[in-house]
Amino acid sequence: MRRLAYILTAAGLFDSAYLLYTSAQPNCPTGTCAPISVFFLPHYVPAFLGLIWFAFSALVFAAKKWTGRLLLQVWRFSGVAGASFLGTYALLNNYFCPFCFTAYALGILLIWISEKEFG
Repeated sequence: MRRLAYILTAAGLFDSAYLLYTSAQPNCPTGTCAPISVFFLPHYVPAFLGLIWFAFSALVFAAKKWTGRLLLQVWRFSGVAGASFLGTYALLNNYFCPFCFTAYALGILLIWISEKEFG
């Protein structure tokens, strides 16, 4: 399971990095991206926070022995809250970004694996 978690983490890092890259471009290189603007935040913030979350997930799975229970719960909560909020926000605003929804799915899968791995 841990190997799958590392693969999903790498996929999430690449996906979030791509979203961050495309949010900085004046024209979308693939034609499938549109920056989501959440309230007053700059449009690159969701991708940046996703990149940080996936980088932190690599640490969570790599340091299983010293990962504190509170730290694990904060990581899980932030992942579920972020994916739920952004997914709902995107659906309510008729915003469809396949790369964004891929990141949400990868995050939820990683949280599910952490439940199996850490109990």
